[in-house]
Amino acid sequence: MTRIFAAALLACLTAGVGFADNHEGHVYKKAASVHDIMEYMVEPAMDKIKAYREAGGPADKDEWKKAHGAVSMVLEATQLALMGGRVKDDAWLDGANQVVAAAQETMTSAYRMDSAGYYKGLKAMTAGCKTCHKVHKEDD
Repeated sequence: MTRIFAAALLACLTAGVGFADNHEGHVYKKAASVHDIMEYMVEPAMDKIKAYREAGGPADKDEWKKAHGAVSMVLEATQLALMGGRVKDDAWLDGANQVVAAAQETMTSAYRMDSAGYYKGLKAMTAGCKTCHKVHKEDD
């Protein structure tokens, strides 16, 4: 009986891990170009972040929540830039990974309404963006 229970448990765990590895049953299919991701996801989020920075930072709990949301959009968009065969080279990969790590810290700081951590995180996010943009972004 113990062997049957162990085998059943192992089968359930294996099936669960396989299901989780399959993006919760969804297979990702690239739809947006990098240009679309940047223009329609990153730029609006960065505009919100910039507006808070120019105003001296988020002023209240509602603004901190919106700042957190804007950073989360940059993080998600950056993760999309790492998927679907979009990565072009090491500069792209390094820059995007810097943004992902920094955005996670920035979101935590925004959640805690920690101005110093938030601005430190934004600086690190910007550095990650510049790593890739130096190589791939066309001059305006």
